[in-house]
Amino acid sequence: MTPWLAILGMALVTMALRASFLLLPEGVPALSLANERLLAGLVAIAVAWRFRLTYLTLAAGMLALHLFSRLS
Repeated sequence: MTPWLAILGMALVTMALRASFLLLPEGVPALSLANERLLAGLVAIAVAWRFRLTYLTLAAGMLALHLFSRLS
């Protein structure tokens, strides 16, 4: 049971770091359509959920971030 607790701890820390990257781009909460990191993260989540391919998820997220940053 102990190895699972270590894995769970690492997963929770990773999730917290990723959430802060998406939701706190400049240190303040940004839950709006102007937050291109959040929008790109949502695109990557949708691609990962639908296709379950790591490289496609990474490519879609990076492309979405590039496009959303160009638009704003």
